[in-house]
Amino acid sequence: ARQEENKYNRIEVPRGSEYWIVLPDGTRVWLNAATELKYPVAFHAKERRVYLKGEAYFEVAPDKNRPFYVETEEVKIRVLGTVFDVKAYPRYSPDVILYQGRVNVSHTKRNQSKEMHPGEQISLDKQGKLQLKRVDTEKRKGWAENEFSFDNTDLRQVMQDIGSWYNISIVFRSRPLLDERIYFHINRQLPVNTVLDALNDLKIAQFTMKEGKIIVKTPQDKKR
Repeated sequence: ARQEENKYNRIEVPRGSEYWIVLPDGTRVWLNAATELKYPVAFHAKERRVYLKGEAYFEVAPDKNRPFYVETEEVKIRVLGTVFDVKAYPRYSPDVILYQGRVNVSHTKRNQSKEMHPGEQISLDKQGKLQLKRVDTEKRKGWAENEFSFDNTDLRQVMQDIGSWYNISIVFRSRPLLDERIYFHINRQLPVNTVLDALNDLKIAQFTMKEGKIIVKTPQDKKR
């Protein structure tokens, strides 16, 4: 196992930053905050395979003779040449969005797979089954353009992304708020307090900083 490790490069992107890299085959990858990518020093003659924890945006170099694989803990993606986004942070449901080309997404532990076309998203539902739906792909590219970009996104996902970026824990004081859906766009280089002020302006929940954590609770909980 140790010898195999020596054949791989590993990139770990800290919270609050991004990183982009060109792989040995010319594939371009943008890595989001709190993301880890493991890839071989030289790709195999018959395939190209990388391992991802976190979120990455791939522009895969076409190569019909060597399919490209992205493996995560719960799903794996097979592609020849395409553009797609994979989100696979630990403890959160993974998803894949396809921008160009065609990919096949399969469950790493179950015998199920789905073919994707541009403008589609695959995610895992609560039962662990692959779910396919149409999405507006332009909305997802926000993080690669240094922006928080959420359109009809539940607060659970919104605060996961914000907490990951600023390296701050999130505490929900109201369970129903987890499923509240919002529209929210703001530059990711702003201070976290500015982002929380903008979230508070939505009047959906109250967002405050307390003891190094972001507390999310219903507006009615405000002290009078």
